[in-house]
Amino acid sequence: SLTQCPALQGGFALMNPVSAQGASRADLDAAVRLLREGDPQRAEQTLRRALRTNPGDAQARRLLGLVRARLGDAAEALAHLERAVRDAPHFEAASLDLARVLTSAGRQAEAEAVLAAFCRREPAAAAALQAWADALFANGKAEAARLAQRRAVEADAHFHDMRRAVQASAAGRLQDAEAIYRGILKSNPNHVYALVGLANAALDGNAPEDAQRLLNHALSVSAHASPVHRALARLHMHRGLLAEALAAARRAVELNPELADSWTTMGTVCATGLQQEAAQRAFVRSLRIAPNQPRVQLSLGHVRKALGERAASVRAYKEALALAPGLGEAWWSLADLKTYVFADDEVEAMQRALKDDALHERDRAAVYFALGKAFEDRGANDAAFEHYRRGNATRARFEAFDVDRFQQQCARLQSVFTAARLSASRGRGAKLAQPTPIFVVGLPRAGSTLIEQILASHSQVQGTMELPHILGYVREMDPRRGAPPPGYPACIEAMSPADFAALGERYIDETRAYHGDAPFFVDKMPNNFMHLGLIACMLPQAKFVDARRHPLGCCFSVYKQLFARGQAFGYHFDSLGAYYRGYLDVMAHWGRVMPGGVHRIIYERMVDDVEGQTRRLLRFCGLRFEAACLRFHETGRVVRTASAEQVRRPVYADAKTHWRAFEQHLAPLKKALGPALDVWAA
Repeated sequence: SLTQCPALQGGFALMNPVSAQGASRADLDAAVRLLREGDPQRAEQTLRRALRTNPGDAQARRLLGLVRARLGDAAEALAHLERAVRDAPHFEAASLDLARVLTSAGRQAEAEAVLAAFCRREPAAAAALQAWADALFANGKAEAARLAQRRAVEADAHFHDMRRAVQASAAGRLQDAEAIYRGILKSNPNHVYALVGLANAALDGNAPEDAQRLLNHALSVSAHASPVHRALARLHMHRGLLAEALAAARRAVELNPELADSWTTMGTVCATGLQQEAAQRAFVRSLRIAPNQPRVQLSLGHVRKALGERAASVRAYKEALALAPGLGEAWWSLADLKTYVFADDEVEAMQRALKDDALHERDRAAVYFALGKAFEDRGANDAAFEHYRRGNATRARFEAFDVDRFQQQCARLQSVFTAARLSASRGRGAKLAQPTPIFVVGLPRAGSTLIEQILASHSQVQGTMELPHILGYVREMDPRRGAPPPGYPACIEAMSPADFAALGERYIDETRAYHGDAPFFVDKMPNNFMHLGLIACMLPQAKFVDARRHPLGCCFSVYKQLFARGQAFGYHFDSLGAYYRGYLDVMAHWGRVMPGGVHRIIYERMVDDVEGQTRRLLRFCGLRFEAACLRFHETGRVVRTASAEQVRRPVYADAKTHWRAFEQHLAPLKKALGPALDVWAA
C-alpha cells in the first residue's frame, strides 16, 4: 500500500537540504513534526502555505506529495513528486520517493525508469543505485540488478566503515563492530548493510526481537538485498523455524547466486535442518566461488562428520587449518571426533599457536581443549588435565554462569509446578493425537545420544536433534525480553488449558520439518529437564526419558567437552557440582508430581545390559520391541553431537570408569557434588 514505503514511516528526518526558492525552514520543520505526530492534515496546510510563497521549493513539494500519498491520493501525490523531481533533478530523496510511490501504485516500469534516469545524472548515489537494483529485480532483470548492487556498494560513503565493522566482528570485537554500525545508522538510518550488521549483533547478544525490528526496517528499504535474507535465515534458525529459514536462504541464493555467502547460508540452514547432503553441496559451491574460506571448510567437515564420512571430515578440517593454522575450532573438531589421534607435529603446531599473542581467546580455548585430548590419548593425564583446566578458564572469561540464579529458578519451578497445578492444566483442551514427542533430558554427556540412536532405530521413531523450541518459549516469557511480569514460571498460573494446548500445537507445527509424518520423534535437548512441567501441560502425550550417569563420569566428561554454547556451567567444578545437584533436585520433584511419568536410564546399566534396558525403554514409550534397536550402530542417520562417532559403534564398557584416570584431580568436584555422589542413582 501507499502507506508502507519508508518515506511514509518516519523517513522525514532524511531531508535533503535542497530548496529552489528557500521556503521557510520553520514551515518545513513544523510539517515534519506534524507528520511524526500523526497529523497529516495540518502538515498539508503548512506545506501548502509554504508553496504559495515559494512554489518551486522541491523539499516542500516532496513532502506534500508524501502527505497526499499517506492520505490515499496517489494521483496528486505523484503530481507533486514529479514536479519536485523536475524542479530539482539532483534531489535524491525526491526521485526515491517518486519511485516508491509509483511502485506502491503498481507502476514498476515507470519506477525503474525514474531511478535509471537519476542514476545517470548521479552515478555515485548509493541509495538511488540500491533502489534501482530493487526495481530491476522486481522487473525480472536480475543481471542488471546485480550490477547496480555492486555499483551501490562501491559508491557507499560508509564502505570503509562497514569493512572496519566486519573486520572487528571477525576478530571477536563485537562491541567495536556494534559501535561502528550505530555510527553509520546515526548518519543514515536507512543504511541496509549497517541494519543487517546490527541485527546480527543483536542475535549474538540473544536479542531476537531487536534483530527482527532491524531486519523489518532493512526489508522496507530494500527487499532484494541478499544480506537481509541471509540475516533473516539466521534469525529464523535461532527461533527454530526451519521452513522460514530455508525460504530466506533460498531467496538469498536466488538474488545473488554469484556470492559465496549466499551458498554458505544455504549450507548452514540445511545442516541445521539435518539435510546434510544438500548442506554439503551448498558448502562445496561456496568454496568453488571463494576457496579461501577456512570456516566454510570447517562447516563442510561438520557435515561430513554428521554423515559418518570420517575420512572426508578429517580432510576438510585439515584444509581449514591449512588456510588458518590458528583456527582453534578446527583443532578441536579433530579432537571431537574422539577416535582421531594427533601426530607429534600437530601437537607442536597447536603449541605454537598458543604462543601467538594475537590468537583470539575463543580459538585459544579450543586449542587448549584439543591439546587436552592429545595428551590424554598419550596417557599424559596430568598434562591433559592442565590443558582442560586452562581451556575452561579461558572460556569462563567470556561466558559466565550464574549459580544463584539457576538455584532460584529450580526453587521457583518446584513451587509453581505442583501436583495440583499439573492435574488442573495437563491435557485439558489439548489434542491427544500423534505425533508423540519423546524428550530425552539430563546433563550433556550422560548417554542421551545413545538413547536417541536406539529409539531412532525403531521403525516408528524419527530421530531429530537438540531442538531449541522449548527453551525459546521459556525465553519469550522472560520480562527482560519484553514479556509482561511476572515472567516464567509464575506466568503459567495465568495460562488456561487452551493456552497450553495452543503452545503444544505450535511446538508440533514448528518442529514438523524435523519429524515429518513419524508417529514418534525424539527431542534430545538436555536442558529441557528444567521444563518437564511446562511440556506436560503443553503436550500430554509426551514421553520423558531421564539420561543419567555417574556424577563424576558425567561432570568430568562435560568439563572435557568444548560446547559451542549454552553449557557455561561446565567451566568450573563448583558450578558443575551445583548444576548436577540442582538437576537431581528438579528431577526428584518431577518424579513426585508426575509419578511414573519419567523413565530413568542409568548409562552404566545400559552398557551392561543393552537388550534389557532397551526393552524397558520401548515399553515405557508405548513401542513394540524391534531387533533393529539393538543394532543401533548400523542405523544410517545424521548425528550432530559430540557422540556421533561412538554411536556408530557397538556399546563399549571402558567409558563407564574413564574418569578414574583423573581422580587425583577431581577432589574439588567431589566436594562440589557433595551428597549427589551418594544418591545419584537412587
